[in-house]
Amino acid sequence: MIQFKTSQYLDFEKYDACVQRNALQLPYAHSWYLNAVCEQWDCLVLNDYDAVWPLPFRRKWGFKYYYRPFGIQQLGIYSKKPLSDEQVAAFISEMREQVKFADLYLNEGQAENLSPKEGIQIKGKANFVLDLNRSYEQVYAGFKTNLKRKLKKQDQFKLDLFENDSAERVLDLFKSEQGQQLDLSPAFYQSMQKLLYKLMHKSLVKVYTVYGGPNQLIAGAVFLEYQGRSIFLLSGNTDFGKESNAMAFLINEYLIYHSEKLNHLDFEGSENPGLARFYQSFGAELRPYSHLKYNRLPWPLSLLKE
Repeated sequence: MIQFKTSQYLDFEKYDACVQRNALQLPYAHSWYLNAVCEQWDCLVLNDYDAVWPLPFRRKWGFKYYYRPFGIQQLGIYSKKPLSDEQVAAFISEMREQVKFADLYLNEGQAENLSPKEGIQIKGKANFVLDLNRSYEQVYAGFKTNLKRKLKKQDQFKLDLFENDSAERVLDLFKSEQGQQLDLSPAFYQSMQKLLYKLMHKSLVKVYTVYGGPNQLIAGAVFLEYQGRSIFLLSGNTDFGKESNAMAFLINEYLIYHSEKLNHLDFEGSENPGLARFYQSFGAELRPYSHLKYNRLPWPLSLLKE
C-alpha cells in the first residue's frame, strides 16, 4: 500500500535507509540533502518504507505544486528492490491525487516503458555516466581522438592543478563566468551555497581548480562523492580556461587519481549538444532518465505555468 506523508511525519531512520539501499547510488533523496535545497517536501511511502518518493513542493496563487529543486538532477522513486512498471504507475497515480501541477524528474529507467496517460507528458532526458571501476589506462583508451589530442597540448599552457580551494570559490567562478548568460535567480546561489556547506560538513565533496598563472583561477569543479558514485555537481570556466582546455585537463587529472577507486563518474547531463559531446569524449555512456509533467490548473493559471 502506498501512503502519503508530509516530511515531518516520516520515520527518517527508515526513510534514509531505503534511500541508501537504492541500486543507483544517488544521494539526492536523503532527508538531509532535501532539507538543504528545499523548504518543504512530501513523500509517498510503499508499505514499511520498501520504496519512497520524495516530492518537494511550493505554493503559488493559492495552489500547491511539485517541482525539482536546484542542486538535484534526478529525484524519482527510491526503493530497496527494483520496481515493476505497474508499481511505478501506481506511484504516479497516487502523486497526481495530491496536486494539480507537477514538473518532476524520475530516476534512470523509471517510466521509460510507461505509456503517458491523458494530460501527462513523459520525455527522455540525457545523462552521461563513465565507468571508473577499471584502470586509468582502460579509461583513457576510451577517450575520443580529439580529446587525446587536446590533452597532449596541455604543456604549452603551463596549467597548475590544486585540490585545496573551497567549493564556494567554484560557485563564485560559475556565477561570474556563466551566471549572467544563464540568468539564474539569487535563490539558485543561496540554495547551492547551503548545499555545498552541508556536503563539505559531511566530507562528501572534492574540489579541483586550475590556475593559468599566479592567482589566475581559470577553471574549477566540485565533485560529490557518494557510495562509489562521483557526481560532477558544479563547475566554472573562464574564456582562457576554454581556450586552454582547462576543464578537460582537470577531469583527466581527476580520472587519473580516482579510476579503480570509484565506480562511476556521473556528468549530470547535458541537453546542451556541445557539453554532451564533451562528456561523451571521455567515453561516458548515455543513461536516459525521465521528465514527467502535467498541468491541471484551472484556466487562466494553466497558461501561466506552461
